[in-house]
Amino acid sequence: MLACVLLDDGDPALARRLFAVTPLLERVPGQTSGRSPSGDDDGGQLVFLDVRGTSRLHGGAAGLFAAVRRALAPVVPRGLALASNRFTAEVAARSRQHAVTVPPGDEALFLAHLPLDELPLSPALARRLLPLGLRTLGDLASLPVEAVERRYGPEGVALHRLARGEDEAGLLPERPEGAGRVLRELEHPVDRLDRLEPTLEEALAWLLAAVEERGQGALRLRLQLQGEKGPLSGSGWEAVAAAPETRVALWLDLLRLRLSDAPPGAPVEALELSVVEARAVEAHQTRLFGGEPPRDGARRREALARLMEHLGEGAVGTPRLRADHRLEARAAGRGQGGKPRAKSAKRPAKTAGVREGAAPPPRAAEGPPLRLRSPPEELVPVLAGGELVAFRWGRRQLEVAGLSAPRRLEGGWWRQAWARDEHELLTADGARFRICRDLAGKRWLLLGELD
Repeated sequence: MLACVLLDDGDPALARRLFAVTPLLERVPGQTSGRSPSGDDDGGQLVFLDVRGTSRLHGGAAGLFAAVRRALAPVVPRGLALASNRFTAEVAARSRQHAVTVPPGDEALFLAHLPLDELPLSPALARRLLPLGLRTLGDLASLPVEAVERRYGPEGVALHRLARGEDEAGLLPERPEGAGRVLRELEHPVDRLDRLEPTLEEALAWLLAAVEERGQGALRLRLQLQGEKGPLSGSGWEAVAAAPETRVALWLDLLRLRLSDAPPGAPVEALELSVVEARAVEAHQTRLFGGEPPRDGARRREALARLMEHLGEGAVGTPRLRADHRLEARAAGRGQGGKPRAKSAKRPAKTAGVREGAAPPPRAAEGPPLRLRSPPEELVPVLAGGELVAFRWGRRQLEVAGLSAPRRLEGGWWRQAWARDEHELLTADGARFRICRDLAGKRWLLLGELD
């Protein structure tokens, strides 16, 4: 639904008061939307409001009209209407001295008795319509659309649609002024940080979304808290990011730290959040895939240095890449008792007793051997209370005593894709199996048994 407000005053600041009613607003100066029935501009303005989704906020059409009047007070709008499309709302606001609601489906009935000059007629087309004796919008709407198209072309068809109350034109909404500032009042005074955080998070989400809409990220935010007797701090609380940021969680953590270091000292009744500094967000190709842009290495090293300064050098480590990501490779790299196998300091060039060019003797298996089953055999899961408790393997039941975390394996994308999650299963009687969940076939399979 769209609301149209007709104002005698052309001051843009007056129209922007209606942002309190809805965030989607378009202002058209001169009380005209592509036409001027009187032929002159009286300096007023039309304001269109997209009020879809605000019925619970304002309480229907009567509540919406009351909210518009409160926002404009003491100025009284000259016309006020609510309809399902832009043209009908504008005509209704012009033609009535009181608030009008045109229910969906009644547009043609409402427009039928209005004069034809309510349409945005070009002078040439108006002269061509005069011989037909058309006086009202209903007269034009009653003509067959095929005849109108044949005689007047696309312009006549567009006017015919408007006369029937059909208009697909939308709004080109303005951005509210003060998008870099948000004020939130609390229902009850808050004296604890954890109770203030939900309101602070909601204000951050609104503010950062407005900043991101301009293609920017916030570098410095300022928080001002209001108490019963006014501001709780003369300077407020400021948080600074190392780079332009729009992540709500990051700014919430920074402000939480600032408030923890300097508590307000009195119950909070309102908060004001504003952007002190913002810059364009650096474009990076990883954003095309939904990822975060890489952070600057110098800032990362600075953050690690601060962590080591506060927590000690042993608290920060460097991860090491490992090639033995499969369980059997890890088991092969360990000796008795699960301890890593010691590596020889020097590898001999040739093994004694083995002639040159011959195949080396097989290595002794140091981990439990895996006896694969070809083809894999299907398992039937057994659930109890929504939890996996066992598998049926033919006539045998494998009671689950332990199940490792899944290890995703996939391939075959170039011809026939496959994917499965492998697990190590430990049964109640001490047997160990390798099983998998076939993601394509939606079934459980037994791959082999560990001796």
